[in-house]
Amino acid sequence: MALIYINARCKQMLNVLLTQSDYISINRIAEALKVSRRTVYYDIEKLNIWLEQAQLPKLEVVHGKGLFLSHREREQIQALLSQDTKQPIYTFSPEERAKIIICYVIYAPELIYLEQLMECLEVSRNTIFTDLKEVSRLLEQYDLQLDYQPKQGYSINGDVVRIRALFMLYFNELSGLFNSGIIKFYHPEQIKEYLEKLNQIEAELGINYVEGVLPSIATLLPLLYQHRRPIAFTGLKQAEIEKTHEYALSKKYFPDLNPEEQLYLSLHLLGSRVNLVPDEFFESKSKNDVYDLTTALISEFEKTACVIFDNPRELERALFIHLNTSLYRYRFGIQIGNILGDDVIKEYPDLFAITKTAAKRLEQQIGFPIPDSEIAYLTLHFGGFLKIADSKSDQLRILIVCVNGISTGNMIKREVQKLLPFAKIVDVVAAIGLINAQDICDLIISTVKISSVVPSITVHPVLTEFDRKSILSHRLVAPRTVALQREQIFQVVKPYIRPEDHDALLQDLTAYIQNSEQDLQPDTSEEYDLLSILDTSRIYISSKDCHWQQSIRITGKCLIDNSSIEKQYLETIISQLHYYGPYMFLTDDVILAHAKPEDGVNCLDISMGIFHTPIKFSEFREAKLVIILAAEDQEKHLKILQDILKLISDTDSIEQLFKCTNALEVISILQHLLIT
Repeated sequence: MALIYINARCKQMLNVLLTQSDYISINRIAEALKVSRRTVYYDIEKLNIWLEQAQLPKLEVVHGKGLFLSHREREQIQALLSQDTKQPIYTFSPEERAKIIICYVIYAPELIYLEQLMECLEVSRNTIFTDLKEVSRLLEQYDLQLDYQPKQGYSINGDVVRIRALFMLYFNELSGLFNSGIIKFYHPEQIKEYLEKLNQIEAELGINYVEGVLPSIATLLPLLYQHRRPIAFTGLKQAEIEKTHEYALSKKYFPDLNPEEQLYLSLHLLGSRVNLVPDEFFESKSKNDVYDLTTALISEFEKTACVIFDNPRELERALFIHLNTSLYRYRFGIQIGNILGDDVIKEYPDLFAITKTAAKRLEQQIGFPIPDSEIAYLTLHFGGFLKIADSKSDQLRILIVCVNGISTGNMIKREVQKLLPFAKIVDVVAAIGLINAQDICDLIISTVKISSVVPSITVHPVLTEFDRKSILSHRLVAPRTVALQREQIFQVVKPYIRPEDHDALLQDLTAYIQNSEQDLQPDTSEEYDLLSILDTSRIYISSKDCHWQQSIRITGKCLIDNSSIEKQYLETIISQLHYYGPYMFLTDDVILAHAKPEDGVNCLDISMGIFHTPIKFSEFREAKLVIILAAEDQEKHLKILQDILKLISDTDSIEQLFKCTNALEVISILQHLLIT
């Protein structure tokens, strides 16, 4: 007889018990697993069935002590676990549970009971109640409501199209769980039947939808058949859609659908296969409204990413064109086939995360969710306008900067000239006299950390081997070094090689030198995460009352002491908050304070201030966490921002952070969240 299945959370509980040499209380287990006490007891019941089937002793809760496993019981359970490796394991996160509940309640033809949710998610009543609070919060963002009718169950009410749009968003986010069979409240056989019909439509249209689009529409179809309430198609040109081949095929393959739902299905088939929904299907939205949304999105991105775009007008134009029709896709929950979506998320994770955060504000303004495929397009727009410093000359121009410009500068100049004979050393200057470096050089080599739009390398006053490798591996230097070495070697061996083999030899030499250079490169990166910079000296914790200006100065003092910023940087932040109001808040309790690099940033750095007595920035804004970010360019700090966004999105971690009494506790929480 096969062992019954236990889920991943039950196995996590066993792992906790297996590591204990003494009794562990139910409260400690609940805390370790981040679930309620009731869920712990619920899982103990499951584990006892599993143990009983294997003819092993049941878990017994000793009053006042908790659970304990003897040495023999541990050995038996470990052996039993090793036999259970073929079973699928998965534990839903709180975020996933909330989204599953929303999909379940939307999808069900009748109201859903609490017990049905408990069975679907395998959690206790108290855990479901906690999840329902998060469900209500998510729904409120889109002007939807979770309603409960005694003895009948839960439902989601509001605009029908908006409800479906939210279902499509969350279904696609959870598609892996649906496809694996872990979520079982829908009927796969029915979906399979609908998918076959959609595949036939695809064949008749003579097109290929991007993978995942048709399964999403097939899953949406049961909602169309329910047709609970009339659908309002605001701004839709119905007559134009009825002329399309998609509409004719919708009627052919789904003749029993309500006419309004056939129109809705046609809209999804049309919108899912093109980059822009054709203008002829919609009434023109007010250009002023779209422009306002465009500028608001750019402003939100600049605030979140701590950057200022050099050419905002060009970016505004590109985004305006994109949003002018994309807004209708958001409105109807159309999932477009963005074949670049996965690549964008993989290759630009930091930029994607920041764009997604900025787009949350856009979602709140328009009242509709934006899928990741659309976030990917927005990411490409923003990424294309981020400034990148690059060489402006065939000859690499290098400026040497040191503390006084004389004592060590000439020695560094001599060493760099020997190391890079192809480069031109344009000058040796003191850090204090560095102005408009971009006009005279392509690269700065400095003994102090400096703020400049020109790429820079910080070295020791007396160059070390590490410094030399850092210089040689820099992106502006490495290609020229390879070319020089290749040419030198080529000239030596050239007399011994047939002319027809010269090109092949040059290619082989390039590949060989590039591989050798990679082996010599120091383990450095121009991208930093939060924990690579934030240490206990950069964390301030206070229980005292203080004014908001004082909170900025106190939190940022360590950055001044580290010479990462000038005092003026903090004063600029305060001046901006005075003038524009508390626009730098990321959440109700967290403010990310920053200014431009040229306002006094010497090098990338960050500090945190935790205030047990909330800091009042305005009548409606109070902060418990003040973060000061000093960004020296538009890219190097993006991973730090991604970590901050991950922190503020994790409710448990941020609440623990607010309660910390020393800096080591803060670091421990961040390590647990960002590393484990």
